[in-house]
Formats: sequence, C-alpha cells, structure tokens
Amino acid sequence: MFEITDAAVKQFKKILSESDTTISNIRIFISGGGCCASYGLDVTEKGEDGDVLIEKNNLKIYVEPAAHEALSKATLDYENGFMVKGMPSCCG
Repeated sequence: MFEITDAAVKQFKKILSESDTTISNIRIFISGGGCCASYGLDVTEKGEDGDVLIEKNNLKIYVEPAAHEALSKATLDYENGFMVKGMPSCCG
C-alpha cells in the first residue's frame, strides 16, 4: 500500500500555507512513461474520476490510479526534499 509519511504531509501543508493559492489538496500523477516513470505533484480542488483518496492529518492527497498501482509498495517521505522510498528498480 502506498504510504505518505507525516514529514511529507507536514511539508505539503507548509508549501500550501506559504503559497498564494486557496487550494489545499495535492494530486500525484505519472508525468512521463518508459520503463522508469516520472511522477508529478500538483495542487487541486478535487481529484479526477478514479483517483485514490488518501487523507492524512487533514490533508487530502489524490493519487492517479496508475500512479497508485506503480507506487503500491513505496513510501513518499520528506528529508531535505521529497523522496520516494521502496520503488522497484528501473530497467536498463
């Protein structure tokens, strides 16, 4: 199951509180293909059809279905920058 640490949630909240936006939700999606996908983050009012909703510490994080499946054994963390731990190795 895709996990998001308290440290990552805290940093998302900090970024949102310091921005000019009133939007308070995050969406994670696949932004590039190939054997090693790239992932994107965006602020959003609401998720898209089929998105998986993760709620943690009053933050809503919508995850695109393909990204949720690809990240199923991973953890999104924050330590001097966002990082994904536990990803399977890429091809090549």
